[in-house]
Order: sequence, then C-alpha cells, then structure tokens
Amino acid sequence: MSTEYTQSRTVQFIPPSEGPLRRHTHTYDLMRQCIHCGFCLPTCPTYAVLGVEMDSPRGRIYQMQAVADGKLDISDDFIEHMYCCVGCRACETACPSGVQFGKLIEAAREQIQLTTNKVAAQEGPDVHARDEYDETTTPTVSRSKNSISATLLRRFFFDAMLPSRTTLSLVFGGLKLYQRSGLQTVVHKTGLLDAANNLPTPFKGKLKIPEELMHNAGGPIIPAPLPEVTPAIGEQRYRVGVISGCIMDQVFHDINEATVRVLAANGCEVITPPQQGCCGALHVHGGEADRGRALARHNIDTFAPYNCDAIIINSAGCGSTLKEYDHLLRDDPDYAQKAQEFSARVKDISEFLVSIEPVQQMGEVHHTVAYHDACHLLHGQKIKQQPRQLLKSIPGLKLVNLPESDWCCGSAGIYNLTNQEMGHELLERKMNNVEATGAQIIATGNPGCMMQIAMGMRQRGLPMEVKHPIQLLDDAYAAGGVYKKTSNDSVTKQTPRPVTALAAAFALLLAILIIKGRRRK
Repeated sequence: MSTEYTQSRTVQFIPPSEGPLRRHTHTYDLMRQCIHCGFCLPTCPTYAVLGVEMDSPRGRIYQMQAVADGKLDISDDFIEHMYCCVGCRACETACPSGVQFGKLIEAAREQIQLTTNKVAAQEGPDVHARDEYDETTTPTVSRSKNSISATLLRRFFFDAMLPSRTTLSLVFGGLKLYQRSGLQTVVHKTGLLDAANNLPTPFKGKLKIPEELMHNAGGPIIPAPLPEVTPAIGEQRYRVGVISGCIMDQVFHDINEATVRVLAANGCEVITPPQQGCCGALHVHGGEADRGRALARHNIDTFAPYNCDAIIINSAGCGSTLKEYDHLLRDDPDYAQKAQEFSARVKDISEFLVSIEPVQQMGEVHHTVAYHDACHLLHGQKIKQQPRQLLKSIPGLKLVNLPESDWCCGSAGIYNLTNQEMGHELLERKMNNVEATGAQIIATGNPGCMMQIAMGMRQRGLPMEVKHPIQLLDDAYAAGGVYKKTSNDSVTKQTPRPVTALAAAFALLLAILIIKGRRRK
C-alpha cells in the first residue's frame, strides 16, 4: 500500500471547542481517575447482556477521553454506546478508584446534545448524526422521514411537559380518563392498539410498553397540590421541605400523601411549596443539562425562604440529582454556593427517618416483603441499610432476601421506553429473582422501578404487588392509631356516564379512521 494512499485515508478529528468533553476541564479530570482495572465489568448490566467492551463503563470512558483528545468523533457509534448505558452507576460502587461514572455519562450526553444541535443545522452526510441521536432518545421509525417528529416529541417532553404542572396534569389526566372510562378496554378488545402500533408513525412498534407500564395510573384525575404547610403531630422537632416531583405526584400521589403523614407523625412541620417544579433529573440524565440547570435554580430559589432543616425526597432518581445540584451548578457564580447549601440539606425519606429515630407507635402489618435496591438510591446515594431498617421496625412484617437486589430492573428513567429490548432483558433477570422470593410485596423507593417491576408481575401473572417502603410505614402508623389515613384519591370513584360515552364515541371514530386508512392502502 502506497504512502500516498495511506495518508489520503487518514481521518482528522477535531476535539470539541465547547462542552464538558474537553481537555483541562473538571470532567476530563474525572475521566483520568479510571485506572482501567475492569472491576466494573461484572457489575455492568449492558456488558452482561452484550459482552461488548465499548458497552462497559471502562469502554465508555475510553471513548469519552478519545473524543476530548481529538482522537474520536461524536459519531453514530459513539452516540449508540453512550445511550445504551442504563446509568445505574453500579460501576461506581465497584470502582476502587472512586470514578464518578454517573457524572461522566451525563457529561457525554450533554456533549452529544451540544454537538448534534450544531450538526442539525448543517447539510451533508453528518446530518444523520442528529437522526441517530433522536433515535436513541425517542421512538422513531425512519431516520430520514421521522427525525423531525422525534425531535419535536423530545422537545415537548423535556421543554413543555416535565417543567409544567398544567401540561403534566393534562397528559396524565387524559391517561387516567382513558383507563377509567372504559376506552382502554375498548381499544384492547377491538384490536385498535395493535393497529395503532403498526401505523407508520414515530411510535411504530413502541406503543405497547408505555401502555403496559401505565397499566393503572393511580391518584385523582387532576391531583390537587399537597398542602403548603402540614403541622407536626405532637411536639414539633423539625421543619422539612418535601419535593413532590412531577411524574411522582401525578402517578403516585398517594405515596406523596403518605410521606407527608409519616413526617408529621415524626414531629415534622412539612412544607410543600406549590411553586416548586420538576427537579431536572430526567433532563440531566438525557443530556439536557441547560434545562436541568434552569430547573435547579428555580427549586433552590423556591425553597430558600422556608429555611428548612432538611429537604425530603421519596424518589431515588430525583434524589440523586437533587444531591448533585452543587455539581450541576459548580460553574455558576450566582448559584454555586446556594446549590452546595441546598444539596447538603437533601435527604431521602428513609435516610432522614432513620437519622432521627422514628416514632415506634406502630400497629402490626402482616406481609412478607422483599426489598429491591433502586440503583440511584444504592449506587447514586449510597443508601442501602436505611430502608431495610425501617421495614424491619414494622411489627408483623417479615423481610426476606431478594437475590441480586442491587441489579438494575431495566427502568432507568425512560430507558425502558427508548431501549425496550435491553429494558426487557434486564426485567426478565430481575423477575426471575422476584418470583423466587415468594414474597407478597416487593418494596422499592423509586417510581420507575415500581412501574417496571409491577409490569413484570402482570406479565407473569404473579400474585404480588409493589409498594414504596413509606406506604408500609404509613400503614403501620395508621394501624397503631397515630392517625387516620385520608386521601382525595379518586381511583375508586365511578367515572361519570357522559365521560364514558364520550370515550366510547372517540374509540369508534378512531376505529373508523384506521379502517379507512387500511382500505386506501
């Protein structure tokens, strides 16, 4: 082979000029902590399934550093490997060098976002990098035809839905009406779901998993905000703020209510500011760091006037991000110090209760329970024993071991929607262990895990249910006479007949449109 030919085939890469994946940055220093020992490989879910070095933590760090050094471009392959990661952070627990992989994978995705936004404005073959990016983060069919639709869907999800309580309420209120009006039954019995799933849309082949995950969304159709101030039961010991969350408050409003009751029972005046917003966890995990920073600033400003002793969160994924606001805003001169003070006050509900020695006036709750470690609670926040301590303190409750309790269930934020095959592989492994416990209840502290494992139970027909540990503690306090549980949950309320009729009419119209569309073909 001639020297001239070899030189003509040499590829020149240009290192990023902006963004986190650059030399002489905090992120670059974090990458260089990796000593390539490989202790992380057996703990990585995607490496366990695929057996590919580039889909291991060590392999991903190698690629990140290569991009920063100008030895690798942000190509389709790089994007695929970064978004194949579930972000469970199990590698952090295994790492002897203390590599903070969660911050690295978030930085890589932020860099992808910055780069592909620029590529999208260009013409030529590189434009497909943007299509690949959309495909890894939103359901798409054809990159050439549906990249615009996928981008619009992503923008709606991150920019319009998650930050807005009104939009969230409309979306999830519509979902609950769909389920409770009888429309869901009609859609299944008539085959409309299968027909819609096969339509040439950005959702082709991707509709069944979201529908199964949200099998029976709980809570009121439009949940009312939690009370801004809930007084302590008995002597006040603490003033705490509660992060009500976005999806958590829409789908698991009863868990938020239980959280407030349990805190009040333990001498806490509970503050739940109505103006608080999404914590930004899904944004940061997905590479939308700028939007995540804006949401972080809003929440810091919202809670500042209340002077809380602690800020309580009952969602593992959200808690992990809230505790890292200081990292997220480290370069913001106006908020760096505020973020440090805010993050220092954030406590998971189990972490906080164990630290204050919870009230022991509990009645018996006779259940056999196994505990699943949510990844962002165990690996992200290093909280393992506290939830188990709370469960063991409940009279009548039998806690049994869940094999591989620390192995990811495949939920991983929205990973089970965007990477459905891998999410299913991980769920199957989890469910084999869940089924072996013989427990009545699987307890876990993250809404995504709850929905994912509950879906696995339904798929296997298991006579089990999933609960948050705080729900079991709430039951014990109620059984012990500390308080009577009250809720405005409308799950059991009958849907008005006009709504049912309207839903049936809509289903009939949808069926006619689909049938007409088939005939035209």
